[in-house]
Amino acid sequence: MQKPFSYLLIFTLMFTVFSCKDETQNQENISSPESVSENVTPNNSSKKELTSQDIAEIRSVMARIMTDPQLKKFASYSVTAEISELLFSDKESLTVFAPADVAFENFSDERKKFFAMPTNKVKLEEMLKSHILNEKLDAVALTQKIAATGKAKLETLAGINLIATKTGEDLYISDGKGSKVKVIKADIEGANGVVYIVDGVLNAN
Repeated sequence: MQKPFSYLLIFTLMFTVFSCKDETQNQENISSPESVSENVTPNNSSKKELTSQDIAEIRSVMARIMTDPQLKKFASYSVTAEISELLFSDKESLTVFAPADVAFENFSDERKKFFAMPTNKVKLEEMLKSHILNEKLDAVALTQKIAATGKAKLETLAGINLIATKTGEDLYISDGKGSKVKVIKADIEGANGVVYIVDGVLNAN
């Protein structure tokens, strides 16, 4: 389970980010360890000296997911499925195709209930890991990989293969089971990888 202080730092950081009107300054505050060290003061107490691990977690792909307003559900599911430790880890290099909230909202009531049941946590974990690669591929690298043969085969942490293609300027990811999603935002950089926002959910059946 993720240590409480790290979550407190992230949630404090989220409050700081969303209360600021200047989006450019938001990104600088998230990305800069110095600004985090100066501004984050949990419980309104004295400032804590951040360790290198604390800083790495604050700049991780999980932190990026938690601070993006389109990815609240993916963040919540990641905590429930207990994969947040993986997404925080500075020992990993990851690519995350994170479905936007609207994609999960389009689930049927039956599917929502299924993933909400504790007895189905393994299935939830499998579904989420179907969106994660154990390698970092930013948009340039992914496009180059596609260009070689017209499509790129990507192995996920769930053990299923995704296929990435490109049409015009648009990137698409399919799971081989009939689901094909479009990348709506790319290259959200974290210290341990990169996040893409996609408009659908993969391997949810």
